[in-house]
Amino acid sequence: MKARLTVTTVVLGGVALAVGGAMALGGKPVNTALYPDLRTVVPAHLNLVNQQQEDILRFSNGIANTGAGPWAVRPDPPPAEATTVTSAVQEFRDSNALYKCGEQPKQVTDCYNVISEKVAGVYEYHPAHHHWHIGDIALFEVRQGSPTGPIVGGNSIKTTFCLIDWYRLDGNAPTSERTFFDCYAIQGISSGWVDQYHQATVGQQVLLTEVPDGNEYYLVSTANYARTFTETDYTNNTAWVKFTLTSDSNGNRKVTVIEHSLCESPGMCGENAPNR
Repeated sequence: MKARLTVTTVVLGGVALAVGGAMALGGKPVNTALYPDLRTVVPAHLNLVNQQQEDILRFSNGIANTGAGPWAVRPDPPPAEATTVTSAVQEFRDSNALYKCGEQPKQVTDCYNVISEKVAGVYEYHPAHHHWHIGDIALFEVRQGSPTGPIVGGNSIKTTFCLIDWYRLDGNAPTSERTFFDCYAIQGISSGWVDQYHQATVGQQVLLTEVPDGNEYYLVSTANYARTFTETDYTNNTAWVKFTLTSDSNGNRKVTVIEHSLCESPGMCGENAPNR
């Protein structure tokens, strides 16, 4: 399968330049792409469940976009023309508007242009969720001793997501303000928004059955772990919670969160994360 990829260029003084940076042509500024910054919200709603003699740690995971531009990814070809896999094309836009310029309703003036784009991974059909996910979105790990310590219990899990605007990072917003909301079309996260997968969702878990009781465990979550998608800063993509794992006299195990990674706002600390 070959993905269709178009990059617009302009020629100035005999040099071809990709339209992705600011430049003047005839005295008029060319629109500049706005890039996302993908960051993990501190994991929330940790819940240890014993199911079929397995200790399963479930948790909610959120990915925030704190960059100036949207994280926009479209399937190419569209899912209607694909089977189980199709290319994921990251679009670099000049605004966070809902409509593409030239395609917006007559009464709408706010719109975006696609300045450039690149193939960045794949869309995959997720049979358990019954919709399309994008690969290489997040990495879940359980480590011992520190957030970079050894992995325990074989817990290094790469996961896929359907990316949508789930809630606003700092404060509530009506769903009518969302730009991305469809798992069968262009997916993404707008600037200032978070996509969250709730603890009850299939895939939002790590297995602690073979992990002994202890006081120095870290649940570590990293967005865009493979750096498949272009963003402004790859160094701020990880968040973690430190927890203890204990057992009572009946052998029932319990997880207690005692610390979490630094976060500069209530939103990034997970305080606004809805439990739904």
